[in-house]
Amino acid sequence: MGLTTIHDEVREYYGRTLAGSDDLHTDAPHCEAVPPPKYVLDVMPLIADEIVARFYGCGSPIPPALEGATVLDLGCGTGRDVYVLSKLVGPTGHVIGVDMTPEQLEVAERYQQEQAERFGFEESNVEFRLGYIEDLAAIGIEDESIDLVVSNCVVNLSPFKELVMNEVYRVLKPGGELYFSDVYASRRLPDELRDDPVLHSECLGGATYAEDFRQLMRRAGWPHVVWTVDDPMYVGDLAIETRVGFTSFRSRTIRAIKCDGLEETEEDYGQHATYLGGMPEMPRYFDFDSELRFVKGKPRAVSGNTARMIEASRYGKYFEVSPARLHRGAFNAERAQQALEVRKGKRVVDLKMLEDAYDQADYLTFEERVGQPTLLQTCEHQSTMQVNITYACNLACRHCYLECTPQKTEAMSRETLEKCLEAFKAGKFKTMDITGGSPELHSDFEWFLRESAKLGDVIVRTNLTLEQQPEYAHFLDVFAEVGPQVVASLPFYDPRGTESQRGSRVFERAIASIRELNKRGYGQGGDLKLDLVYNVAGPFLPLPQDMIESIYHKVLERDQGVKFDHLFAFNNWACGRFAADLLDMGMFDDYLALLADNFNAMAITRLMCRDMVNIDYDGRLYDCEPNHVLGLPIQVDGRDATIDDLLTGQLPPRQVRTNPLCYSCSAGFGSSCGGALI
Repeated sequence: MGLTTIHDEVREYYGRTLAGSDDLHTDAPHCEAVPPPKYVLDVMPLIADEIVARFYGCGSPIPPALEGATVLDLGCGTGRDVYVLSKLVGPTGHVIGVDMTPEQLEVAERYQQEQAERFGFEESNVEFRLGYIEDLAAIGIEDESIDLVVSNCVVNLSPFKELVMNEVYRVLKPGGELYFSDVYASRRLPDELRDDPVLHSECLGGATYAEDFRQLMRRAGWPHVVWTVDDPMYVGDLAIETRVGFTSFRSRTIRAIKCDGLEETEEDYGQHATYLGGMPEMPRYFDFDSELRFVKGKPRAVSGNTARMIEASRYGKYFEVSPARLHRGAFNAERAQQALEVRKGKRVVDLKMLEDAYDQADYLTFEERVGQPTLLQTCEHQSTMQVNITYACNLACRHCYLECTPQKTEAMSRETLEKCLEAFKAGKFKTMDITGGSPELHSDFEWFLRESAKLGDVIVRTNLTLEQQPEYAHFLDVFAEVGPQVVASLPFYDPRGTESQRGSRVFERAIASIRELNKRGYGQGGDLKLDLVYNVAGPFLPLPQDMIESIYHKVLERDQGVKFDHLFAFNNWACGRFAADLLDMGMFDDYLALLADNFNAMAITRLMCRDMVNIDYDGRLYDCEPNHVLGLPIQVDGRDATIDDLLTGQLPPRQVRTNPLCYSCSAGFGSSCGGALI
């Protein structure tokens, strides 16, 4: 026959050797592991039998939303996909089929008028051109003239794949799509397999190694592509299976969008996309790739590449895509989606999520890390009763694990407050620690403060900004009269650092209240104690507490003329708003690892939960406030313990209910409501 090139071999094989798909040696050129979508299947009965019988392909590379589009089919053969596309683009669209095999095109062209009539078109909207897919210019395909290029298990037959992709990129319009199915190999094939005529014509010899394909696409203009189908492919011929040995093959359908700004790696810019519906073929959902399904009306976190591809393509009008924000690092689809759902209130960072994160990173549980259960038992007699009297707060701080806001309405009842006082006396506690939210927002706060002061030492935790409002300013005098230890949260020693966590003018108002307290004797080294709290602003551990305290003293006295007694440096717990920020910035797992990797055994015997009982607004008892978030109340006889269990005295020593958040308390210098532990 005088065959001298791969083109000639392929032309001979598909034009004369094969009478139909049953003559193939392998499943490679005819391996639709995933059935075509319904909108394609609906058209199939309208396609002439002879066209279908001589179909050779390894997928269904026909995407939706094609009405009015101009489509180019590379290696169209007898035209099965061309005619399916003809129906989908409608009478206002146009489909061009290209093939180098006259025998195949002769079959395709024979049915042009018949297929138009079957579709109800006045005239055919397809044409066929004889030529090479490596040189589309030679057959008159102009620059930026095509909306969609498809191909079905043909590109691998070309010995000049890079020329093919260069030509495709040239003819696509900006925002145009390349959508094609092909065969890929698990490794680079040796020459004897690549040059074998049968293997090549069966779509195996020309199969590309995945990384080589990625680099080829990058050089052609696509730094990033996705695949919508990725399935193993079975050869099905003993002789050929023996020859290829340990090489495996996969059938993939690739989606590539011609657009600017794509990156080689998937990066996270805090974006999400929502499918609005409207594609006639996809009323309820749209599969962008094999991992990403958009359900109508449900936002999905997307990488920067995905956002750009959607917006640039014909799919953009069916989507709402959020703008790019600050770069968050490499895109982690699972964590990014969790961040989105947390931000939108669709999920919370709960116990299971924390446990799964540590388990997947192969860390020990906190109890296993401590190793001695007796170290996690409460003291014989606990000294502190901490009472969270309300979740209402005039601020919504970024570090707040309870997610307190002005909209919160949870507040301890007068009856429960009275029981707390009774339990304090019965249990001979030493310190009443009043916290929130903003305790000042509770209507019974002043009464409870005064009554508590009659029984023992009192701590009031506050942000000191409410006191700048006329209706709360009197609390400054109440504090001076009653004398509680005031613990005021001031995340940083300047406005910028504080307001990044708490909002505008918060620093100014807090400093104004501190000045007023200084005038009343607080923070002067005497009995009226004013302590500040420093919260880290990101996924790191604080510097030594005495170092931070020294800086605060120096800067606040120099710049603001205010004084305080001590400073408490807090680690942040990975829950609430801080966890949402960690997820949003792609640092959730890194922060959990930081805490576990900096576990300090010296902090264990000083953990606050051993010497404190916490009472939530509803009267339930906890080992600590973070356990509110995780739903881990103290258990008594198999039930949730309540304030009623303290009315006759303290609970007997018990095992603390540990969880992944405990790593926050034991990391670095340790952390508690009284600051560093070491």
